[in-house]
Parts: sequence; structure tokens; C-alpha cells
Amino acid sequence: MKENNKKIMIIKTIAIFLSLFLFSYVYKWIPNFLTSLIFPVNESLFEHLKMIYNAEVIVSLIIYSVIHKKNIKINNYMLALLLSTIFNLILFYLIYLPIYNRFGSNLIMTMIIYLITLIISQYIFYLITIRKHNEFYNKLCLIIIPLISIILVYFTYKPLKTEFFFDHIKEIYGIPNK
Repeated sequence: MKENNKKIMIIKTIAIFLSLFLFSYVYKWIPNFLTSLIFPVNESLFEHLKMIYNAEVIVSLIIYSVIHKKNIKINNYMLALLLSTIFNLILFYLIYLPIYNRFGSNLIMTMIIYLITLIISQYIFYLITIRKHNEFYNKLCLIIIPLISIILVYFTYKPLKTEFFFDHIKEIYGIPNK
């Protein structure tokens, strides 16, 4: 069972990392209400947080549906998904923000930082999945995960007027005017 968890962790890490490249452009290619719910609508730090969260959740849910169909049991999958994703977001911004504030945006550095934090968070995912299964926490995560997604959508349409929500390239908050 632990071997399955390791393989899944490696596949998830690669799939999530690669999906970010796609997620970065979907709204630019297809700007509409549906794509604005999941994909970043501007270059603000907040929209990148939304992108990271949604990429991790969507890829993880796709992988979950595949392993579920193959009757592979992974303990605490939803709990591991929620906690590792939140940990990754916090760790990423703890490392990224001081570098961003000092040197500005750098795509290569951003991707390296993200890959490192993703690997660490997926290791946490693995550690949670090898623990005894907890049905209550996993069911609670089925409420919390979509709730976080709803909150992210809300702030896409009603961004706070703070630096975190400001797109310095287009000099806007939220969705660009057409």
C-alpha cells in the first residue's frame, strides 16, 4: 500500500506542476465566466494562489477518480489533499514573497520555488495517507475544499483593494474590462 502511495505522490507532483502551465493561459485563451471560476484572470498574487489551489485540487481529484475506479484504497486522501495544498500555499508564499518584494517577478525562480514547495507538500500528502484512516476528517474535507473554492471565486469578482489582489502589469484589481 505504501508503494502505491509513493507512486501516486510522484505522479501527482508531476501532473500538478505541468498543469500550472496550462492553468496560466486558459482564461487568456477563453475569457468567460466559467474559466474565471477556476483559472487566474490577472497576474495578481491572489490569482496565482487561486491557480495553485485549483491546479492541486483538480489534478488530485482526477487522480482520485482513476485510483478509485481501480479499487486502490488510499487512506485519508481528502484530508491529505486539503492539508498538503494549504501547506504548499503557505510555504510557497513564505519563500516567494520576500524574493518577489526584493527582486520582482522572475518566472524561472517562481517555478523553482513552486516545484520545491510542491515536492515538500506532496511528501506531507504521502505521510498523511499512510496514517490510520479517519472517515470524519475526510468527509469534513468534502465540505471545506469546495468552500475554499467558492471563497476564491468570490475574491476574483470582489477583490480587496490591497497589494495582494493588484495586478501590476495591467494595473487592475479582479477581472479585466473587455
